[in-house]
Amino acid sequence: MLSVLGLSLLLQAQPAPIDCSDADHSAFNFWVGDWIVSPTGTEVDVATSRIVSVANGCAVEEAYHQTMNRQGQPLDYRGHSYSAFDAADGRWKQFYIDSNGVVTMFVGDAVDGAIVVVAGNGDNLQRMTVRPIDGGRVRQNGESSSDGGATWSATYDFTYRPAD
Repeated sequence: MLSVLGLSLLLQAQPAPIDCSDADHSAFNFWVGDWIVSPTGTEVDVATSRIVSVANGCAVEEAYHQTMNRQGQPLDYRGHSYSAFDAADGRWKQFYIDSNGVVTMFVGDAVDGAIVVVAGNGDNLQRMTVRPIDGGRVRQNGESSSDGGATWSATYDFTYRPAD
């Protein structure tokens, strides 16, 4: 049963939906698709990723499934993310959770056709860059910093190619 407050909230005028087809909201649309993922520079398939546009084009949802580790051994790692442009502050946000129970919140910007987001605070930071590359592919690489972003070390580098 609805409370008086709940009924009052339902009866209030809802704001009109925004149009997410503008350049800011659609800056990550290059990532939408079904992908085979390989370490950059190899043709070794280690994962699949399905990225779809959701919420009337206002967000991008990823379902990632990695089946092989760096040593070529079987792995069952899964990650799920939602990414969206936040018009309130003009920045990109990504909420990521993986099958190890790790939750990460990234914040960043569209930079030269790529999406660059950073997570963490203080000295320990993670940076992820996702950008379109030749042949309809996408490159995603991660870096970490233990000195507040003064220097960065590579943590992974993947190329996404369209699944057939």
